[in-house]
Amino acid sequence: MIKLSIIIPVYNVERYMERCLQFVDAQTLHDIEVILVDDHGQDDSMSIAKETIQQHTRKDIHYVFAQTLTNSGPATARNIGIQTAKGEYIAFLDSDDWIEPEMYETLYSNAKKYKADLSCCNLVQDFEDNRPSKVLKNPLVENGDFNEAAKKHFLTTYVSCFTSFIYRRAWLLENEIFFTKTKSAEDSSFLACCILAAERIAQKNAPYYHYVIHSGSLTQRKVWKGREKRKAFAAMIDFAKRKKLLRTYWLQVFYVYVKKALIVPVYEMIR
Repeated sequence: MIKLSIIIPVYNVERYMERCLQFVDAQTLHDIEVILVDDHGQDDSMSIAKETIQQHTRKDIHYVFAQTLTNSGPATARNIGIQTAKGEYIAFLDSDDWIEPEMYETLYSNAKKYKADLSCCNLVQDFEDNRPSKVLKNPLVENGDFNEAAKKHFLTTYVSCFTSFIYRRAWLLENEIFFTKTKSAEDSSFLACCILAAERIAQKNAPYYHYVIHSGSLTQRKVWKGREKRKAFAAMIDFAKRKKLLRTYWLQVFYVYVKKALIVPVYEMIR
């Protein structure tokens, strides 16, 4: 049985590809599937990935290669990964980030212990320009039953660290939770839908995922993203309606939309 499918979109990351896969190879969890989704970059990322994998000796990590039809962005690449995955749980890893060796074993063990739809840890934000790293923490809630009060707290305080979670695959497919095909906020909208739909959650209050901020990256440049963010969080509202969750969580859903779709893009332009 494949315990975990790790989905890695690949696009113009030749500088980081080898490091990313080395940290996957170092995971203490066994029976892993790694899905590399080629999004048709212009560099040698996929060649480096294949060369790195050939040097790995573990027999309990199965590598799968997939691709988008044309360059389509990380949302489409991750959706292809979800549809390809065979693992009990799914994780998302960006190819320019890195992870602590015990991350996925810890999250998987915790997920099994509490029969969780979602299992998460905290995240470290690392800066390439040598600024001090900082820890981003998911809201603390009780392990086990993800009740209404806990969800409301999580929705109004979460920090969009979707890569610090693993997700039960059958539950994702049953609820038809996929990434919106927008150029911004698709990850935060995806996580909001997961929070709304989850019935059980597990947490480890420790930072295992390292999110690397690169100088001059798209997330750091002043580019107006308001329209794309509104589309992403409109999809969250549609999901809440479809799942008949909007009546219960309307205030929290409205708060998320105003904050992340209306206020955040303005803040990003003036900071």
